[in-house]
Amino acid sequence: MSHFIYNAPYYNAGAKPTQLRNPRENLLDLSDLSRFLLGADTPQELMEDATRHIVDILGVDFCKIILLESNQHFYTRAAYYRNYIVVRNQANLPESKAVEKLFIDILDAGTFFTVNASDKGLTVEERFALGLNSVSRVCILPMCVELNRIGVMVIGDGLGYTLDLQREDTRYLIDLITDQLSNAIYRSRINQQLENFSLESVLALSRTLETRDINSGNHSKGMAELSEKVAIRMKCNTKEVREICWASLLHDIGKIGIEDRILRKPGPLDDAEWERMKTHPLIGAQIVKGISGLESLAPLIESHHERLDGSGYPNHLKGDEIPLGARILAVVDSYCAMTEGRIYRPAIPHEEAIEILIKGRNTVFDPEVVNALVEVLS
Repeated sequence: MSHFIYNAPYYNAGAKPTQLRNPRENLLDLSDLSRFLLGADTPQELMEDATRHIVDILGVDFCKIILLESNQHFYTRAAYYRNYIVVRNQANLPESKAVEKLFIDILDAGTFFTVNASDKGLTVEERFALGLNSVSRVCILPMCVELNRIGVMVIGDGLGYTLDLQREDTRYLIDLITDQLSNAIYRSRINQQLENFSLESVLALSRTLETRDINSGNHSKGMAELSEKVAIRMKCNTKEVREICWASLLHDIGKIGIEDRILRKPGPLDDAEWERMKTHPLIGAQIVKGISGLESLAPLIESHHERLDGSGYPNHLKGDEIPLGARILAVVDSYCAMTEGRIYRPAIPHEEAIEILIKGRNTVFDPEVVNALVEVLS
């Protein structure tokens, strides 16, 4: 492939270079890009936002983000074309071997290259893989953070929007954009790894509870699925939905600290036993506070038995003093407990459980959460 790689700068004398905006506008563009990169909820959203903004900032025909994955193959993860089409690699297929070799060479060199569509040495496969069937050339930029190889960014440069790569300000702007994007993707990947680790911790703790109380384990799984749907219905953001789902799985983890004679008692608890059982939200909160990545679940676990009128436990919080996630858990927990039944009392029908929740709106249960649950279940 090296016969058609041109080290930048490459200049097409017959094309009209893009007139870059003034420095102040460039700074505003970069500021907007940074804001979107920092505000993205998921790696996929981050990359799709980035490609769209890069096309607008540079005035190019398309932008692709191609990542080097752990199996040492490259995958197009996001692409945006000037006609407002976002393309995802739905088939999850790697790039062709010939193009992958080119990308490795560029990462090794640590500098960007341009590939000219008029080069007669290009194969049909290479031309298609690089997107040269629709533009005059592509610029391929290495994305690295220190010694960590992220992948490459491919910019499609058509005759109508040609970049003048001999201009220092053009190359500086491209370098800044590539650095911003590389760091954002790297951070996002690290966060994803930490999130996966945290999820494994949640599941491990949940399995630990099941060894003590199989009913609690099954109850928590059903509750997590329903809590997630309610949180989405209430337009919680991605982070909030994840925390609510995880807190649902672990809301009763504090029961690990409750004695078996109380936890597995086949009948109603006496006053002393009930007071002991009511400590499980505090025990659960203390458990997750000591686990890196799960600290944010503590307020939800601690408050999932609080009630809107202050009649709950352990802290007798009222109204908005109770975190929204805990208010969601309280409603869903009550519904699941009523419809699943317990050793000491039978399950009640769905309709009856909903009627009880509706009657409790504005007194013990958040009315918006109850309404969201009813909508989800209908």
